[in-house]
Amino acid sequence: MTFKTSIVNIKRISNYLIYFGLMSALVGNTTSEDLNGKYCNPDCSDPISHLTFNSNMTFSFSTMLFGGMSRSGNWELTKENNIKINTLEIFSPKKAYQIPPPQIISILSNGKLKFGNTLYTKE
Repeated sequence: MTFKTSIVNIKRISNYLIYFGLMSALVGNTTSEDLNGKYCNPDCSDPISHLTFNSNMTFSFSTMLFGGMSRSGNWELTKENNIKINTLEIFSPKKAYQIPPPQIISILSNGKLKFGNTLYTKE
């Protein structure tokens, strides 16, 4: 193998490493800025429930199910690329709810989240 061939191979390998590094950064890492906004179920044109993440790391959730209920609190992005929410307040006109322990929301692809068994789509 000549010196020129070695340089070509080194350049080729470094190009592959850069490509795969960029692809993993684009595919696997969600940032808190990416999550900000409103998510709805089943869709935002006529939602039954909606979940909003704010840039100040707070959230609000509202649903018409169970006679209507809303809650709010704070959130953080976990190392596992999930969202951990901590509910601080709950309001319901018909029923008293106990504040739940911290909950995990799964981040799916294409602007979708899974909260329990329910899918939410970003507005």
